[in-house]
Amino acid sequence: MRIAVVLAAVAALLGAALTPTWVVRHAEVRAPVLTAGIKVVYRVEGVSRIHKLQSDLAIGPGVLEAEIDLANGTITGDLSLPPSLGYFIVFGFVPNTARTELIPVARVTGTIKDGYVKANAKLLIKLDEVAVNEQPLDVGQACQTVEPASIDLGGPFELAKMRMTGVYTIPPFGGCQGRERLDPLLTGLISGPGNTIDLTLTLLPTVP
Repeated sequence: MRIAVVLAAVAALLGAALTPTWVVRHAEVRAPVLTAGIKVVYRVEGVSRIHKLQSDLAIGPGVLEAEIDLANGTITGDLSLPPSLGYFIVFGFVPNTARTELIPVARVTGTIKDGYVKANAKLLIKLDEVAVNEQPLDVGQACQTVEPASIDLGGPFELAKMRMTGVYTIPPFGGCQGRERLDPLLTGLISGPGNTIDLTLTLLPTVP
């Protein structure tokens, strides 16, 4: 009888030892990692209203090749814009045309915070092929602002498409020398604050 009890106890212990223990491991939940270093290409086009002339200058279409770091909330990029042919009315009745180049001198830089993007572009403004009432005006080969225009832009951040606006100052002109020195004339007609800019950035497909 005692032997039977001992054998039963041993069997119970062996059964407990041999019973497999199942450990349920749940998938580890981690906070989502914001992607850094997204490379994108935007089509850039829009218009700038020249305050003194009360005329519009078409911009683009150009290209912004940018890198967006969503983790740090930064955007940097290289902007390229084609020349624009502007049509202006001077003194309220004299038609003028000019080939205008917006030449970047630094990378576009900006920040993204709370769904809003702020960016800055520094552009030299160069004039050539100027005509007054269809008569060519010799401004030379180096007629441009004496320093870059610093243009601050802002708007809601959307990766696929963004509208950005800003107000900026056009610096004085220099180097506008053909048969006569025209820096004071062009500075008086064009340079100054209160110029507006309205740009649309549209995401372009990229080839991997």
